[in-house]
Amino acid sequence: MSKKRMLNPLAVTTMAILLNPTLANAAEFDVADTKVTVGGYAKMMINYDTDGTITAPHNGDLYSIYSTPIDGSTNAEKNDLHMTARESRLFFKTASQNQYGILKTHIEGDFFADIDNDGPTWSNSHGFRIRHAYGEMTMGQHVILAGQTWSNFMDLAGSMPSMDFATDPGTSFVRQPQVRYQYNIAKGQYASFSIENPTLGLTQAGPATLVNAGDSEDVMPDIVAKYFYANKQLTFSPRAVVRRFELNGDDAFGYGLALNTSVKFGDGHKVVLGLMHGDGIGRYAGLGFNAGAGINTNGETDTLVFSSITGGVILSLKDNLRLALGAGYSDQDDKGFEDGILTEHANRKAFSWHGHLFWDITPDIEYAVGITMGNVENMAEKEGDMTRFQTYVKYSF
Repeated sequence: MSKKRMLNPLAVTTMAILLNPTLANAAEFDVADTKVTVGGYAKMMINYDTDGTITAPHNGDLYSIYSTPIDGSTNAEKNDLHMTARESRLFFKTASQNQYGILKTHIEGDFFADIDNDGPTWSNSHGFRIRHAYGEMTMGQHVILAGQTWSNFMDLAGSMPSMDFATDPGTSFVRQPQVRYQYNIAKGQYASFSIENPTLGLTQAGPATLVNAGDSEDVMPDIVAKYFYANKQLTFSPRAVVRRFELNGDDAFGYGLALNTSVKFGDGHKVVLGLMHGDGIGRYAGLGFNAGAGINTNGETDTLVFSSITGGVILSLKDNLRLALGAGYSDQDDKGFEDGILTEHANRKAFSWHGHLFWDITPDIEYAVGITMGNVENMAEKEGDMTRFQTYVKYSF
């Protein structure tokens, strides 16, 4: 087959996507012996903050509960309306058979990379960034993955859905480069092991205002083990992570444990529960706003204790209408503050609840509306709270 003929399916599919906005979900076609899938969505989000607003992360387009403004600070009493389409994304997938098994690749990106000189005053431009970029080889019951994707420490099946990337405090949200081995024990059941990027900086502890100084070195990857089980009614997934910190030439090991489960009941309803605890778990606790380790008053590297509980219920009101009601609570041990590792600005406690309604107008168009209320307390025992109302419309292709 000539190169010209091989490219024709891609050209035809691309034109179909551009000219036919009602095309359902993703487009699939074959190029030689490879199945190619192209898809994505355009999403328009409106956020309204009351009794406080945020400017981070990502210019306030995400509401991480840990960034709730403390009472008396600059943004604590402000109201703010802003609109964004930067979550819109594109993906490209392939699947092909070879002598060893099935090879799949996945490349996906969105527009959440910041471009500082193109603000909301005139262009609202944002940079395209990599979300996922990995290859996955399946050989019978054995699966090897290499590249960037969700951390093996996460469990999406036992987590609450959200209207944007931000979630309740204590929900693990990490996407990073890794090498992962998975053994498929039986249908709906597997065990996996991964070595993952330890990330210089966030391994030290996250935002610089929350921790003391320290020169961090990373010489060992984060090591994650996971077990996953699912049947028609239940999912169950315990995980563990081991981490190594080295600050100013002194080292310490940290760990994290997590357990998520979900149970279906009635006519399409589901309840979920997540538990997490660790000493040095840091950035695995939610968007990098919690510390992993720091330098104590004796000049030694020391880890920090963190615990959380999350959960909620997803109610199927109709075949195309879902209501999600959830909450989360996290606690970071104040011993780190007493030992001089954490500053008074570091998070001590965080709580949020949310209610989100999702309506599938058509297979390609989704509308959602919701409310999230967050409350935080820092190490100086100062508190802050705010409420965000959200709505969006999403067009998938």
